[in-house]
Amino acid sequence: MATSGLTRVRGPMLYLLGLIVSVGLTYFWLSLNFFAPFSPSSTEEVPFLVERGWNLKTVCIELENQKFVRNWWAAWFLARLKGDKLVQNGRSKIQAGEYRLSRNLKPIQILQKFIDQDIVYHDLLLKEGATVKDVIDRMAQTTLVTRAEATSTLSNQALMSQLGIPTSSFEGFLFPETYRFTRPDNAEMMVTRMTEEMQKRVISNPTYNKRAGDLGMPMKDILILASIIENETGNAEERKLIASVFHNRLRLNMPLQSDPTVIYGIPNFNGNLTRENLLTPSSYNTYLNRGLPPTPICNPGIASIEAALYPADTDFIYFVSKGDGTSHFSSTYKEHREMVKKYQVAPAAAAAAAAAAAPVVAATPDAPPWEDAK
Repeated sequence: MATSGLTRVRGPMLYLLGLIVSVGLTYFWLSLNFFAPFSPSSTEEVPFLVERGWNLKTVCIELENQKFVRNWWAAWFLARLKGDKLVQNGRSKIQAGEYRLSRNLKPIQILQKFIDQDIVYHDLLLKEGATVKDVIDRMAQTTLVTRAEATSTLSNQALMSQLGIPTSSFEGFLFPETYRFTRPDNAEMMVTRMTEEMQKRVISNPTYNKRAGDLGMPMKDILILASIIENETGNAEERKLIASVFHNRLRLNMPLQSDPTVIYGIPNFNGNLTRENLLTPSSYNTYLNRGLPPTPICNPGIASIEAALYPADTDFIYFVSKGDGTSHFSSTYKEHREMVKKYQVAPAAAAAAAAAAAPVVAATPDAPPWEDAK
């Protein structure tokens, strides 16, 4: 009887013990595969790239391959439990891009980064007046592309044609703005984004198009003129006055005589504009050529574009720098020459007498130094 009673007690106890062990092992297994980080002691953050077109299974397999989770299917199962936060209609909602992950993160924490779209972005600040050469530098500084890739893309004639660039260069058609890019963005995507921003903000703007039509100028010419205004402007409040000078010169068929255009046409310009430079033929030499140069000379900002579209109503055809960041505007050549003497020749002579200073070259529309203005 005693043995029989002991047997009756031992059976349930062994069953209970087995159940406890099974639950413990199951919990350990679940913890290891579903809840535990791959390497709890790791603190280093490393990049994890989600490529465009990857589905949820591919993302999870890559997490296992790169040792962020122990089993891809465990991550996949947890992701499915998140409902439509990561998957909708069978398609992954994980945004492509670069994430920074640590191997001490639990699988559920990694999935939360995907839900939060905790992407690493690389900013590209394109300033007003930046040239294509500047853009190449900025693109390379993001570390997403090399200088060679940026240079090749910005000289890609097929891409220019595809994006509707009406000149032989992207110069002037990249909108100055702060852009955010992430891997796997490439050089073509970056240039396309900057070009499409100019298209959206300016070229396709119906108000700007109507105004350009009223002026009898295509948007290409507006951008060329705006790029010159951008480089000639020392004072933002004078943009529309400077624009009026160039509009008046174009109307009178006078050469624009803009130093920045000449400089743009000089390969490896050393910073010293000489009389010889002004006499050297170039498609960008607006002392020798009438009308606008063939392309913009920089990427103008919206303020310079609006100045080109809405110039001040003046009869000015000259301006000269006063040396304090502002300019003096004149309607006659006689007044202009007097202002040149006052603000440039006299100060330069005084400085030369005092300290043998270098000659000053005026970076303003002026009559060529070798002839009187007509």
